[in-house]
This record gives sequence, structure tokens and C-alpha cells, in this order.
Amino acid sequence: MASVRSPVRDFLKPILYRLGGDTSYVWFQTFGKVRDIKRRMVEEPEMALLPHLLDSQGVSIDIGANFAYYTVRLAELCSEGHVYAFEPIPFTCRVCSKVIRHFGLSNVSLFEKGVGERDARLRFEVPVQKAGSLSAGQAHLSSRSNMLPGKEKYHNFEQHRSFDCDVVSIDSFLPDLRRLDFVKIDIEGAELLALKGMKRTLERLKPVVLIEVCPFFLRGFGISEEDLRSQVASTGFQFFRFSESRRRLDLYDGAFEDGNYFLIHRSRQASLCGQVFHA
Repeated sequence: MASVRSPVRDFLKPILYRLGGDTSYVWFQTFGKVRDIKRRMVEEPEMALLPHLLDSQGVSIDIGANFAYYTVRLAELCSEGHVYAFEPIPFTCRVCSKVIRHFGLSNVSLFEKGVGERDARLRFEVPVQKAGSLSAGQAHLSSRSNMLPGKEKYHNFEQHRSFDCDVVSIDSFLPDLRRLDFVKIDIEGAELLALKGMKRTLERLKPVVLIEVCPFFLRGFGISEEDLRSQVASTGFQFFRFSESRRRLDLYDGAFEDGNYFLIHRSRQASLCGQVFHA
């Protein structure tokens, strides 16, 4: 997930948080995230493909909506369609809701829920920064172990706050979808669980899926790369990566590196893969 750092924000964050806690910090975060989205400061290279994947009546799901970076873009592209956004952490969901309202997006349904393999009430952990505020982009299921080689690079936090949140499977929560064009999944290593919980939806509607893969986080859940590949293959999808320089999607069958991957059903590959996507 893209993020923005600046000396001004780093200076103001601890002051505002100490003065008003989560309540005032919600407004600070909302202002900052709206500004970032308007200036396209939180763009990921893969976002360049979204206009080629969606039309005005498109339907999308944003799993791990965070501060609505993808939600806003998807809702603007699917102006006559709909976006279903999921964000389980209460603080983050409040900011996400305010961002959505700021942009006047009436075609978004935001749910304060996580997405997983089955419906459940599960504990999440959110790292706490030195100033006391939440590092919302690294919220994760508490069943993930971070005590692995590489912790200093991927999860160098000393404190966490815990939240018990509702988690749903897409197959059970949205069983009546008749159209689904695009799904984004960025949930800090639990992507396989979300894919298992939407297996029937993927097989039936064959959307393009964008997932973030971090091998360190996968290992924290005891998930192997082969586990992820096998699940994706079982639904008829394959992994692709977007080459920003070549502006095309290429089949990917190597070892996973940190980054974003497209999952594309075999029935859709002829129309999407190999062509050059112009800006």
C-alpha cells in the first residue's frame, strides 16, 4: 500500500495525538488522506490499469480499504456501478468513511469488517507508533507471527493495540452478486484466507484480482508460496505482473517478491495479456 511521509506530518502527528487522542487524530488523518488522493500522491503503478479493467457500470470489491485510496479511484471509474469496501479496524474505518463522504461517493458501501475464509469474530493487532498513534496500514490478524528472521525490516514495532472485529467471507456476505469486475486484496499476509472465502464468487464471476504478496507475512501465517499458488490455480486463475516500463501484463511463475500481483482467469487472458496499455 502506498503511503506518504513528510517532515511536517511527522512533527504534527505526536502533538495532535497527545492533545486529542484518536478523536482529533481522525480529522488530521482525514485531511491528509484527502489531500494525498487529490494530488495522486498515493498512486501505485498498477492503478494505471484500472481504466482498462472497469467501465462506468463496473462493480468492485476493496478488501483492506485502509484510507480509501483504491476505493475512491474505483468509485470514480464505476460512477454508475458500485464498490464494496471492507476495513475492520474502527479508527481506520472512521477515517475511510469521512474520506468517502468528502468525495461525495454515493456508490460505495463501506463495511467495518475484515474478509477471510469464513464468518467469525477475530482479534486484530495494530502497531503503535512512538507518538502513540496507530500504524493503520500494518493492521493484521493476531494469529500472524512477526517473530521471524527479517522482523527488523518488516515489522519493527514494540507495541500494539488489539481489536476484536467481525470477519466475513465474500461468498457468504455477497452471495447475490451478478457482476464483479475487479477485486483488490491487501491484508498483510492473509490474502490466501480471503481467496478461500470467495472461491465460488471467483469461479462464477471471474473478476481481475489485484493482491499484495509479502513472503515474510505469508510465513507469519504458516502459509507457503505453494499454498497460495495452488489456491489460485484451483479457481482457474494465474499470476501476472504489470511492467510499468513496458506497460503490459506478463505471466509470472517465479518466486514471489514483495509487491502487487494480478490474478487473471484463463478465460480472460487473451483479451488482457500481452497488449500494451496506453496511459
